[in-house]
Amino acid sequence: MQNAILQLVHQAHALSEAAAVEATDPLERKKLILADLSLHLVQAALRHPQPQPAELRRYLFSVLTVCDGFVPDLDLKAMAEVVLPPSQPNTAAAAENNVAD
Repeated sequence: MQNAILQLVHQAHALSEAAAVEATDPLERKKLILADLSLHLVQAALRHPQPQPAELRRYLFSVLTVCDGFVPDLDLKAMAEVVLPPSQPNTAAAAENNVAD
């Protein structure tokens, strides 16, 4: 079942990534990047028999950081920095500026 899910996620990932690259509206681009990062999180959860903590942390941090503007009553970026300090500076900013994988 995991392989079937991963195949569908791979297809959705390709679509969300292509759409994010083509998006001209900043809000639409941010939504598509959030979708892309969320799909990466699904892949990280299912790709290996045991999810790898560093990979999960990286995607969780990025998802929370990109979500920050979508949940105005919570400072998700600050929460992410406290709970899941990035392994590299500007992890979410890099993800937002360069849709990868």
